[in-house]
Amino acid sequence: MKGLELTEFERVEGDDEVALEGLASQVTEELKLAGLTVIREGDADVGVEIEIDKGADEAGGVYVTWSPSSRLSLAAVVAVQQGRFDAPAIQHSGMVKRIMCEALFELLKSARFGVEKTGDEMRPLAIRVTSPSVGLEQY
Repeated sequence: MKGLELTEFERVEGDDEVALEGLASQVTEELKLAGLTVIREGDADVGVEIEIDKGADEAGGVYVTWSPSSRLSLAAVVAVQQGRFDAPAIQHSGMVKRIMCEALFELLKSARFGVEKTGDEMRPLAIRVTSPSVGLEQY
């Protein structure tokens, strides 16, 4: 578009990138200890999804979300596409994600990670992990 300049997306590098990867690994291990299936961004599976946003801005960091079964997710998507906004699958899918987000938040908080709920339009039911776990003995 004429007159519109796009700024280059800056990414974290070096030690900052290593720190994000380390934080994501620590979160992954803690969630596995709790008995949860952990998937990485883009995997087609069910469980806790760990996303590393390597942007060098306030949105960068490690995010945790819950991915319900593709069967439930697809039922909700189809209902929305068909304009059936009162379909039980939509409400149930949202409730599953909300309940699991709360459980994951409490689990990570108990393990002494710094965590916050995003409340952000891009990641409405995500948890941002702000700092590694401290003060727990290795088990």
